[in-house]
Amino acid sequence: MTTLTEHKKPIKNLILTLILTITLGIASTATAQAQSSPDAYTVGLWHFDEIKPDGYRQITPDATGINHGTLGPEPPPALVEGKFDKALEFDGSNFVYVPIAFLVGFPPSPEPIFIPISPSLDITNEIKLEAWISVQGFTDAEYNNIIVKCTRADAQWKNITRITGIAVRASEPDKGVLSGFVFTDTDGFNEIVTTEPVITLKQWTHVAFTRTASGMHLYVNGYEKTVTAIHGVQNPEGAILNGSEIYFGHDAKVIIDEARISNLAPETLTAAAQIDIGPNLLIAIIVVAVVFAVAWLLRRAVQMWMIHSKA
Repeated sequence: MTTLTEHKKPIKNLILTLILTITLGIASTATAQAQSSPDAYTVGLWHFDEIKPDGYRQITPDATGINHGTLGPEPPPALVEGKFDKALEFDGSNFVYVPIAFLVGFPPSPEPIFIPISPSLDITNEIKLEAWISVQGFTDAEYNNIIVKCTRADAQWKNITRITGIAVRASEPDKGVLSGFVFTDTDGFNEIVTTEPVITLKQWTHVAFTRTASGMHLYVNGYEKTVTAIHGVQNPEGAILNGSEIYFGHDAKVIIDEARISNLAPETLTAAAQIDIGPNLLIAIIVVAVVFAVAWLLRRAVQMWMIHSKA
């Protein structure tokens, strides 16, 4: 004969199981949201959960609403399953591009002019770069880039200089070690790497690079790793140079999820850097540049006509 107590046992166990399941679900959701939410230091957060058409290009949104990334070239990075929801897979020849400043070079200016588009990405003091990555294989490039900020002297690719970034080194004997670097106005180019390989292929790993008052640091899955400086010093002085663009996944066979750039000392931002004019004004900037160029040409034409008239 089954007693009332024996009837209650499976009901009690079911209730406990439901409570545990709900609790774990809430905890999991909270963790995912914590990974995906901008905070007071975030200047850019790319979930890489979606690809949207935007006129002639395809973009992946920035959660701050400011620094949307453009996918390129053909074929662009593919949308795949990620650490959290979706992610972007890079094949070694494609990337996501985010402009920081638009390069305008026209007479009578002797030097190229950089018109700011997203100056909040020009962090000069304390910076943090981080992402979830799953490296699918190593390319022949020395740097398999996760996040790299560059500046250019002109429109030529060969004239691009690395400013700051986090990458996986792919050449022997450093294959699989993590790299972080900054270029400052005082100490030039400085790079640190982990003293041993830390990347396992096809395994999700959280990587982070910081440059703070205490120097440059690298973290893997939340733990700081022992590093050595292979260029410059670990604690360079001076301000990080401004850049013209940021690339994700350049020269890398990698799946990237939840890429984030943070300004760890936001009070150092200038008033100008707090105003993002946004990439949608790029066309207007080009028009202004053309107007200036045409005005200069007309002025020269009038001057030449006056000279000939006097002659």
